[in-house]
Amino acid sequence: MRAQSSAKLRRHHVRNIVLCLTMVLFISACETSTDPFIGFGGSGGLSQAEAAGNWSFTLHPSTTPACASGSLADGQVLTMHLDVLSDGTVAPATSSWQNPPTSSIRPINAGSSVTLSSGFTDLFLGGSAGSGTEMELRGTLNSAGSFSGTVSDPNPGKFPVFGACSYSATGIKTG
Repeated sequence: MRAQSSAKLRRHHVRNIVLCLTMVLFISACETSTDPFIGFGGSGGLSQAEAAGNWSFTLHPSTTPACASGSLADGQVLTMHLDVLSDGTVAPATSSWQNPPTSSIRPINAGSSVTLSSGFTDLFLGGSAGSGTEMELRGTLNSAGSFSGTVSDPNPGKFPVFGACSYSATGIKTG
């Protein structure tokens, strides 16, 4: 009788442990925040504070098709200040970019955004206010402070800022 009672008790404990582990598995599978839950990673998104700030992007031109005259050199760095609002919109009045070593501060145009839940980034880099010139930077920012994506000059339907070219781009948050 005692052995039978002990076996029932063990089955009961095993069942509770399995139930508890199953719950943890289901909860972690539903994890969509940028912060980990009990060691399980989130969806790869980022917070408003992680997206906003100063960024540096390094560009490498594509080889096919060949870039037009006036395009940026391989390894050219673009610096940006992003003012990202709580909905992921990039505020054009307070966001800007530069092409060092020039000191010209250029606009980041309306419609630019960072999807905070995934890190998907789409920025419209104006040549100068109202000029009709624009490049597009597309890719993914992450909570670790890095970026991977592309730059297209010109953005479709616009005129080139430098010279028609597509670039691969990597970036890091600098402040």
